[in-house]
Amino acid sequence: MVATQFDSFNASHRFMIRPNCSLPWRQTVWFFLGMVLVSFSIAIVFAVKGLWLILPFAGLEMLVFGGALYVVARRGARWQLLSIHEDAVEVVEGVSGPQQHSRFQRAWVRVYLEAPEVRGHPSRLLIGSHGRTMEIGEYLNEAEKKQLAQQLREALAP
Repeated sequence: MVATQFDSFNASHRFMIRPNCSLPWRQTVWFFLGMVLVSFSIAIVFAVKGLWLILPFAGLEMLVFGGALYVVARRGARWQLLSIHEDAVEVVEGVSGPQQHSRFQRAWVRVYLEAPEVRGHPSRLLIGSHGRTMEIGEYLNEAEKKQLAQQLREALAP
């Protein structure tokens, strides 16, 4: 998902790039708690009937499931902010806060949409100058990458 903003006062463009997260963190937690409730309710019924060995396996299953949900939610919280100013292009990446910052000279910046090496794999949207490149929007689909590449080229045009 890409949100664009143009500031006419500073003549700068901003592109906020995020994955399309289908479930916010709070709803993910509620979903997990609901699954724990259902799983342990079933496990307790079986334990009462004498099959007590199901309880540790239900706990292990919920532990693995919770870990997987956490990893997916964490990946869904990533973002990139690409700012195009009069003389520079800045890319800030992060999850909960800014973690990586890159800066390029606007006059030398090029945008590349690199075709995949293996058929069926996603293409890569690269931005860079002077031999330094970085991938942006790796979690976007192909149509969004093409559209973002076109918008970036238009914003970088003199």
